[in-house]
Amino acid sequence: MQRLLALLVLVSAAACGGAARATAPGHVAPWLRADRQRCLIPRDLRENMEAMAQRCAEAFVRDNGYTEAPAEDSTRWVHELDDDVAWPRVLARRSGTLAEHASSVQCSMRECVVLFQVHRPMLTCAYRAVRMTQVFTRIRMTPGGIRDIRCHERQI
Repeated sequence: MQRLLALLVLVSAAACGGAARATAPGHVAPWLRADRQRCLIPRDLRENMEAMAQRCAEAFVRDNGYTEAPAEDSTRWVHELDDDVAWPRVLARRSGTLAEHASSVQCSMRECVVLFQVHRPMLTCAYRAVRMTQVFTRIRMTPGGIRDIRCHERQI
């Protein structure tokens, strides 16, 4: 009986599939790949809108050089409003400035906003926002940042 139960658990786990992929598939149509502000991660219909928005925003932040990971695919790089220098300098300035994983996600009928903690020694409670439409297009970094002026009151 225990063997049958173990086999049933194993089969049901395999049938449910593994974790959702966080990277874009290699066989994306050229017209989709041409849109740098479109999330290329396949939608997992088992997850809610916030989970998908978080995966898309984390890929956007990683692909555009904001984390410690190098930004390798130049077809995914998106300029911010104040980026007026060459890409090597833009990527050098961005490198390591944001956390790899999102801190918070909120979606409405029109858009999703995903917050990432800023990695600066003097800013312990500062965040940057990644915005996108509810269908995970027009992904962009919001200019400026968000700073919680009451953060010091919550720290131990």
